[in-house]
Amino acid sequence: MSDRTPQPKKHYRMLDIAEDTSQEEVARQYQRLLKLYQPENIGDADARAYAAQKLAQIEDAYAILGDPARRAIYDGKPLVVAADDQDTLFCANHPNTETLLRCNKCGKPICIKCAVQTPVGYRCTECIHQQQNVYFNAQGSDNFIALGVGFVVSAIAAPIVGLLLSGFGFFGLIIAFVAGSGAGSLLAQIIRRGVGRRRGRRLPLFALIGIISGVFVGSIGLFLFTGFFLLFDITTLLFTGLAIAAAYPQLR
Repeated sequence: MSDRTPQPKKHYRMLDIAEDTSQEEVARQYQRLLKLYQPENIGDADARAYAAQKLAQIEDAYAILGDPARRAIYDGKPLVVAADDQDTLFCANHPNTETLLRCNKCGKPICIKCAVQTPVGYRCTECIHQQQNVYFNAQGSDNFIALGVGFVVSAIAAPIVGLLLSGFGFFGLIIAFVAGSGAGSLLAQIIRRGVGRRRGRRLPLFALIGIISGVFVGSIGLFLFTGFFLLFDITTLLFTGLAIAAAYPQLR
């Protein structure tokens, strides 16, 4: 016996409403769920992550059910177009540009230049940023914590790794190629732990600055003590490049 639920029921289940619920009640239920699943009001990290995921699903459901026209299409009902909908629209951001598009969340007219295509249709940049803010929950000091952690770990690890790899000669290149990405992933996890696994728009950039600065300072320190400059060593550069390439995407 199949346990698959018909697709038209999915978004209604996500908002916990019946298929004959009025548009006014759909909007009220959406606002209630927004307050219920706000991640910043939840202390536990796992519960906060679940709430963020749930909120994204609620947003997607309301993008369909909150728009009467899209809801009618979703329900497979005849779509009645009002005469007013046939009037010429002008982009809210570019008043001289005619458009046929509206943001499927807030309804604002938008042209193709400022429209962002999502899996549920076109949205304005303001609504996109509003939805992304659900995931970006970093605190004000987290950017500098990420920078500091990246700097300290890189400044300590770079000289040690550089000396070890240079001692293997040609095989050091092979080791650097194999281990570089893994080291970057480990570094990203250390930085993420340092900021409590929170995410921010500029946090990866601050972490990247810290990592590069740490490698440079560590190289200078090693040069002063041994006369060996890491950044002139191809093996170390390969290892560092792979580590950064692996770490940066995981911090986004």
